[in-house]
Amino acid sequence: MNTYLSQPNPVTARWESEDHLRDPKFQLDAFRYRTSRLLQSVAARLQKHTKTLGSFGAWNRCLNHLLTLAESHIESVILAKFIEAVQNCPDASSQAALKLLCDLYALDRIWKDIGTYRNVDYVAPNKAKAINKLTQYLSFQVRNIAGEFIDAFDLPPYILRAPIAMQSEAYSQYTQLVGF
Repeated sequence: MNTYLSQPNPVTARWESEDHLRDPKFQLDAFRYRTSRLLQSVAARLQKHTKTLGSFGAWNRCLNHLLTLAESHIESVILAKFIEAVQNCPDASSQAALKLLCDLYALDRIWKDIGTYRNVDYVAPNKAKAINKLTQYLSFQVRNIAGEFIDAFDLPPYILRAPIAMQSEAYSQYTQLVGF
């Protein structure tokens, strides 16, 4: 934990290039930093509340915080395994597609928790904007290869015919029928 907390914040450095934001080391460091911060803060809260509420009461008081920590840890493990799978992929075309998805996953998760990173000055405002823009760009790029993923996962036709998978007009009619 102290390894990530004692490091200078690599995210607040002036690197805003796409190459830096798509660097697996940057992404994994950001995920691990978040997990380390959460672990440190939940440990302090548990220690504080144990004095007045006992262990069980403190655990219950901090349960949401503990669940966020668990989710953060799992996301770090998922990203590490995803990065490993991308690096070990023997086919260049498949590796490029997986790298795109891996980057989108990492940056989307960072963006979804940008408040945590901003509150501790781990991400500067200009870097937060760059993360958001790159996430949007990568989402657009995934559209170009979505058909290949559908084919690769051999999704059954009933899923592909779901209103959400149809053209936007069909989805629009569906949402109107259900009251949205």
